[in-house]
Amino acid sequence: MITSCAAGALAGLVYGFLIGFIKYACLWKTIIKSDRELTSGALYARMGISWATNFAVLLLVFLMRDIIPLNFAAVLIAAAVGLSLSGKLAPVGEIVSHVKEKDS
Repeated sequence: MITSCAAGALAGLVYGFLIGFIKYACLWKTIIKSDRELTSGALYARMGISWATNFAVLLLVFLMRDIIPLNFAAVLIAAAVGLSLSGKLAPVGEIVSHVKEKDS
């Protein structure tokens, strides 16, 4: 039982961190590296895409609960923790510095 929980937690963390890193690279890293400004609407759209991605990742774990041979609760909680912690990679100050003050 403990081995299944530990393996499930490890698998969930890896899954959450991996998806979180891919999400960060696709949504935020391109903005930080570019010199163009971002409208507040585009920023909110990216935040919505980020939320929808998190929801889809956790929904996928839920839907695969009968297929995954590990402890479902451990996988789900660890995936959520991995997604949350990988979101801390994004330097929010640099992202906000690319947002235009007024939309024109």
